[in-house]
Amino acid sequence: MGAGMQTLACVVLTLLLAAVARVGSASNSNSDGRNKRDMKQQLFDGACTLALRSAHLVFAIHHSFQKWVQCSLTQAGLDVQELLDANDTDAIMERRQRLSDCLASLPQRPEHLAVILPEARVRECQGMQRLLTSCVDDVEALCAWTLLARVPRLSIYTRDDSAGALFDSIASRLRNSKMAARAFNGRTPDICLGSKNRTEHLRADADAPVPPGYRPDIHISLWSREHGYPSLVKVSQELAHKVQCNMLSSSDITENLVADYLRDSAGHRHPELLLLCDELAHIPEFPPWQLQDVELVQADSSSSGIGDAVCTALASYAKIEKRWGK
Repeated sequence: MGAGMQTLACVVLTLLLAAVARVGSASNSNSDGRNKRDMKQQLFDGACTLALRSAHLVFAIHHSFQKWVQCSLTQAGLDVQELLDANDTDAIMERRQRLSDCLASLPQRPEHLAVILPEARVRECQGMQRLLTSCVDDVEALCAWTLLARVPRLSIYTRDDSAGALFDSIASRLRNSKMAARAFNGRTPDICLGSKNRTEHLRADADAPVPPGYRPDIHISLWSREHGYPSLVKVSQELAHKVQCNMLSSSDITENLVADYLRDSAGHRHPELLLLCDELAHIPEFPPWQLQDVELVQADSSSSGIGDAVCTALASYAKIEKRWGK
């Protein structure tokens, strides 16, 4: 980045010299009959031009930095999508390990990643409706890439609850996922899969009881719009009923109590990073109390797949400067 800073200094110096030259020409013309007011106007115009060009330069450098980070993740023409899809070879395993080391070396990573998937699209085929895209494949891919990046918590939001409706299919896929095993150094990961009213532990030793203090390798929650405002309405009705029946006093209703009612079944807290894999310009009814400190990243249309989108989002999150007020 030293060369970049030198280039920035040279460009800024050039702009300053141009502004001074413009002001100087204004002064010379003033001697020919222009008044001081015109000179001040010329000075103001020069300063505005310098400010706008400097802002344009800053955005250009920021965009170049993003490209540099992405190239560092996909160095040597690395296609990240094939690293977990293709069968293991020495070359694939070496490139996968290189990407894993690159993700592990990022200055900061989120503890909780949330992803908004687009609604399932259907089409008529021989009188029957068939899904154009299956969120089962998306959940498996997101699970694998989150494991590769060593992010312990993942929440997947589908507004129409297509993921929650396919809970059994998703659990079966994750239990036997080769993609997840490749991302976890060839071992079968322990996964805690949860939805609104159901939680299942997908373990390599499925017959053994869950030990106390058990911590899976990754928590996955399947969210929908029911986790948003409808759940808040339901909690309000339930608390009001308990107060009316003298099961709870109004003084007992605190922020912590409401937070316990709204807590995710897998124990998820607020996500630090939210990846929007949709063309929508807004977040569609995502639970608002989960957006306290979240960084939002929109998936680029040029992304070759979910793996590329996740890597780009993690790279963007890594360079975010966080300043907490007192």
